[in-house]
Amino acid sequence: MPTAKTRPTKSPKWKRRPEARPEEILSAAIEVFGEVGFARAKLDDVARKAGVSKGTLYLYFDSKEELFRRLVQERIVPCFEKAEQYLRESQGSAREMLEWFIRRSWEAVRQPEMVSIARLVHAELANFPDLSRFYFDAVILRNRSLLNQILERGRSTGEFRVVPHDFVLRAVPSLVLHGAMYQRGFGAFDPSALTDEELLEGILDLVLHGVLARKP
Repeated sequence: MPTAKTRPTKSPKWKRRPEARPEEILSAAIEVFGEVGFARAKLDDVARKAGVSKGTLYLYFDSKEELFRRLVQERIVPCFEKAEQYLRESQGSAREMLEWFIRRSWEAVRQPEMVSIARLVHAELANFPDLSRFYFDAVILRNRSLLNQILERGRSTGEFRVVPHDFVLRAVPSLVLHGAMYQRGFGAFDPSALTDEELLEGILDLVLHGVLARKP
């Protein structure tokens, strides 16, 4: 008696690679944190947004805090590593290095994901002291160290003047970060809004003319 032929099982056309899952989960976490905030976010929400089970999420991250730490380590820290390499290899003037630093900082923080992280940090991180300390050490101090290297080089070559209390170390990152947050939050309502490039030009002009040494 002839037997019916078994239809070959088709493999799915697309299958998520295991190594891609952590990145997808991190991207989902940024979306969820941005939508409901860090305190109200749940791992269930992140898993659902990433299209994975909660059990799969736990294979890579055991808590919201771990998700945040990995976000910083994988989305922000690599920017510092590239900048540190540039400073080691650059033969340009301190002014050129400072302009490069500001442009690269702007390109990084103006991205929607970075703006979401920045809003989260400013709105909620003070309520999580351990994460606040982690972020301060991993991001703020490392960024400040990079900028300080440029300023010290400029002062040693006579390009830059000494700024009281090294305030420029705080002013430059603040101008860049809050400029990006303003553009993404209120730029659409501003009747005299600047383009991103115009805002960047304004930051560069203000900073460079504020730190350059005055000619006698």
